[in-house]
Amino acid sequence: MGNLPHGMLDGASVLSLRCFVAVVETQNFSSAARQLRLAPSTVTKQVQLLEAALNVALMHRTTRRVSVTDGGARFYEHCLAILAQIESAAEVMIAEKTLSGHLRVTAPPSFSNAILGPNIHHFLCEHPGIAVDILVSSATPDLIRNRIDVAIVLDAEPTSKLSHAVLGQCRLVLCASPDYCARRGVPERMQDLVRHDCLSGRFSELAEGWTLQDGTGNRTVNVPFRLLSDSGELLRQACLGGAGIGGFYHFHVAEDLAAGRLRRVLPDLELRPKVIHAVIPHRQIARPHARAFIAFIRALIEARGPAV
Repeated sequence: MGNLPHGMLDGASVLSLRCFVAVVETQNFSSAARQLRLAPSTVTKQVQLLEAALNVALMHRTTRRVSVTDGGARFYEHCLAILAQIESAAEVMIAEKTLSGHLRVTAPPSFSNAILGPNIHHFLCEHPGIAVDILVSSATPDLIRNRIDVAIVLDAEPTSKLSHAVLGQCRLVLCASPDYCARRGVPERMQDLVRHDCLSGRFSELAEGWTLQDGTGNRTVNVPFRLLSDSGELLRQACLGGAGIGGFYHFHVAEDLAAGRLRRVLPDLELRPKVIHAVIPHRQIARPHARAFIAFIRALIEARGPAV
């Protein structure tokens, strides 16, 4: 039948295909209507819509019987395949909605507090049969040994050889409290940071120096750290209290910045961004529970914009 022009079947629907198939199989519009529990006029209209869209006669009609044309017979075979695919897709969606069992996830503390925690109830509502166990940790454990289904990892690039999916990008920003800025002044250039108290994650690459991006590229400055911790929330609280300038994921301090509790420092410069990955323990094999959770996290990230 060749390739159809774009939009050629816009006036038809799945119902049109079902009506046509029923008429072919019963060789009678009234019998097809009874089978589909529709009015005979509805079945006739749907088949006519298909014929008008295709500009092809699909049926030979007489007062006593209906027979399919050669073109209609070929179209009938395609309709059976299309309807089978639709049924299969529907079954997959229904299965995903009715998933049951146990899902074990690990995620970093800041991501868990700012993004996962406030939204996980939506996932539980969407999948009432799934029980979720979330391990909050700055370190990514051995996924196979610890029976982890999905690990959310924030890094410049994946360090594991396990299968992973990129979910989005997260910005890192420098910020301080208004009190600290009033006491110590606001740095105007990157080099000014060496005269300030700085806060950083202990096991983060930021503890080895801050690589800042501007219009000309990346530049690294070795800043003095007054406070190191493996807890991003502890560092955020210290920053709110005026302890110094900290480098934070934007999503972790977005509400503080919007409320004025923190302010951006050197706003024309940003720390090198991280990529949000979903890692699964077995290469290219993800449980349906894991696929549903990864899709859920991806939707949360996409809703926040190009860089969370």
